[in-house]
Amino acid sequence: MAQPIVVTVSHSLGAAEAQRRIARGLEKGKTELSAVFSAFEADWKANHADLRLVALHQQVTAGLDVFDDVVRVEVSLPWYLSALQDKIAGVLKRQSEKALQIGQG
Repeated sequence: MAQPIVVTVSHSLGAAEAQRRIARGLEKGKTELSAVFSAFEADWKANHADLRLVALHQQVTAGLDVFDDVVRVEVSLPWYLSALQDKIAGVLKRQSEKALQIGQG
């Protein structure tokens, strides 16, 4: 396994609204990327989600924590995908910020 990717995104939405927006963004991504992923699961327990994605026979796991003022995502990549770590971190940051934007309610 490569080093985990950790992304934090600040917000002023409160935990409940941030979680609602992130959950909606995950569902949208699941629908839009269904041809790419053979599995895309999000298991929410309170303000934490365990995520599992499988593409090209490679499993990616992540933990997502939603707090009142920040969202923290930690992604574990298989060795095969570790070369894409920086690119994946950038995409995660942009997509997380997009999901939390004001006006996305």
